[in-house]
Amino acid sequence: MLWQSYYTPESLDEVLDLLAEHREKGPRLLAGGTDLMVEIERSQQPPKIVIDVSCIPGLDTIWQDEQKNIHLGPLATHNQVVGSKLCVQKAFPLAQACWQVGSPQIRNRGTVAGNIVTASPANDTITPLVALGATLTLKSVRGSRAVKIDEFFKGVRSTVLEPDEMVVDISFPALNGYEIGTFIKVGLRRAQAISVVNIAVVLGMFADTITRARIAFGSVAPTIIRSFDAERFLSGKVMTQEVIDRVGAIAEQTIFPISDVRGSAEYRRYMVKTVTRHALQSLSQGTESDIFPPKPVMLWGKTNGSFKPHEGGSVVHTVDKNEPISTTINGQPQAISGANGKTLLRMLRENANLTGTKEGSRT
Repeated sequence: MLWQSYYTPESLDEVLDLLAEHREKGPRLLAGGTDLMVEIERSQQPPKIVIDVSCIPGLDTIWQDEQKNIHLGPLATHNQVVGSKLCVQKAFPLAQACWQVGSPQIRNRGTVAGNIVTASPANDTITPLVALGATLTLKSVRGSRAVKIDEFFKGVRSTVLEPDEMVVDISFPALNGYEIGTFIKVGLRRAQAISVVNIAVVLGMFADTITRARIAFGSVAPTIIRSFDAERFLSGKVMTQEVIDRVGAIAEQTIFPISDVRGSAEYRRYMVKTVTRHALQSLSQGTESDIFPPKPVMLWGKTNGSFKPHEGGSVVHTVDKNEPISTTINGQPQAISGANGKTLLRMLRENANLTGTKEGSRT
């Protein structure tokens, strides 16, 4: 069974009420679902309560406040960040990272907030948000609290988020005219790959001199980490090749990566040095945006990347194994028995005998 109850609320307040009501049952929020659905299907103990927030209006906005901080709503997708002129101009490392997440279809479903809450150290958008100094606003019926993003993670897929809380805002200072930044990832293939190593760099500049540096790495430790030694060394320096090489060596010496199926610790340590040098070289030469497409493929149609708001009032769906599922397949109405608790893919293959239906890559 995938879940016991599935809610589709109409407002944020209703979501928070549901989280509070079901706190002891470990409720899970569903936005894009690109990670959660896979997790649910493969989990030995799937969540009893799923709350679908994907169609609540007004939660996918991207805007800038009077203090020049950029805000992402909890339903802002990767492609909405890619398509945002504000993010491309004032948060370029994040736009770069979002562009390299999966395929256009995945980027149109997956949300930045979901990427954060999943808390995998290989998730690409977390690294630039750490380099940008982001803050998360967590909200429940008990109130709101602000948490710096590098204090949000406790370990692999572990965060400080309470069962009755939701990430309702992601904010970070916009890059000023004297700040530059970039994001680079290394995967096992050129596209739609999970990071073996990724890096985000944000530098404050005064003419040719670096006044401030933030260098963050992903997929090398249980959480996203920064190389503070490399940052301190860069402060006050001019980006000569000698300085760039030295920073790469410092990063290599101060990072202790993990080994997994995608790469050994030794390979990751070597790539830390390589991507650090590459990132700084591209910033010194002004070529960091060369591979970012001027007209990214969105596949939005007429939606502008937003889901249609939920209509018809709040709904709760409960699982009844004996009740047939009424649906339409290839234009024909059907009542499918014995599929309750299965994914759509399994229902089509196992119950509708459409064995040509295949599972595509989610990355």
